Amino acid sequence: MKLILVRHGWPDEGHEELAHDPPLCVDGLRQARAVAEQLAREHITHIVSSPQLRARQTAEATSERLGLPIRTLDGWAEADQHLPRYRSVDTLRSQGDSEWQRFLADPLRYLGVDADVFRAGVLDAFSTTVEYGGADGHTAVFTHGLPISLVLSHALGLDRLVRFGPGYASISRLVVRDAGSIGVVSINETGHHAWPRVSNA
Repeated sequence: MKLILVRHGWPDEGHEELAHDPPLCVDGLRQARAVAEQLAREHITHIVSSPQLRARQTAEATSERLGLPIRTLDGWAEADQHLPRYRSVDTLRSQGDSEWQRFLADPLRYLGVDADVFRAGVLDAFSTTVEYGGADGHTAVFTHGLPISLVLSHALGLDRLVRFGPGYASISRLVVRDAGSIGVVSINETGHHAWPRVSNA
């Protein structure tokens, strides 16, 4: 099967009412539509999403464009799912080199999650997604930076989580033949975003 991993679009980090699970900002909604236009040319058969709002809203643009339902799997959620406030990578970097290096050294521990539990949850969601899509499926998964990095690390046979730094609304592609044979086709495609960034206002 073919599997497309899409990181969610740009979230409204300053959203007062939904600080822990922000919706997409204006740019993020535009990014979601650009992803939908790209995927409309790719014969997608299934859509899967993280339960978090920024991922679901990104998935909704493709769901509406293609007329496909969204299946939600908790295992595709980001490691920050239960924190009181979402903080972007840019925000973490702005807190100073010491704080940034602490995040880079061990993102999962920094976010207060058990690495083994998080890995098991993501890989279980991955296996469920592969089964759901079927051998001939072409499934788009709308998720987050760390789950994408974990799946890519797993696919490449790396013995630790490597941060691949997928951009907002980027696309990474896998070919899955069976549980033990995963090919990485591309990482962090952003060419479908042919527009300048605008204000979040």
